[in-house]
Amino acid sequence: IGGNDLMNLLALRRPRGLTLYETPLGNIISQLVTVFKPYGFALSAPVFEYLDDVAMLQKEIRLDLAYGLVGKTAIHPAQIAIIEAAYAVDAEDYQMAVSLSEKEAPAVFKMHNAMCEVATHQRWATDIMSRERCYGVNMQALSDECAGLSV
Repeated sequence: IGGNDLMNLLALRRPRGLTLYETPLGNIISQLVTVFKPYGFALSAPVFEYLDDVAMLQKEIRLDLAYGLVGKTAIHPAQIAIIEAAYAVDAEDYQMAVSLSEKEAPAVFKMHNAMCEVATHQRWATDIMSRERCYGVNMQALSDECAGLSV
């Protein structure tokens, strides 16, 4: 998605301290996802042009992921590690995706205190497993969870 190009058509530039989702482009991204993703198109997130605001970049990436975007264009080498770390799959999401994809999975089950339903979550599970193959699993959350366990 050419975020800066679309903002240019509106004679706008993303203000500092805001994600693109907090601008008129938020609605456009939503429409692009709902029109193209059901037909198998993989959309990549717009660039983040402020190099000194890592927290806002991370916030925007969380929103990119919530919208189902498959990657984000880095405009500076310093952004690559941040983007790749954020795209690593949450360990619990990966475990749920694997369980949802098992042939013998119950139609509906509880895992990690969340409802999992094969009929409605299978495509999500497929996307999560594809993302894991590219970016791996974020083991930090799992290691934080296990840190309090004693042997």
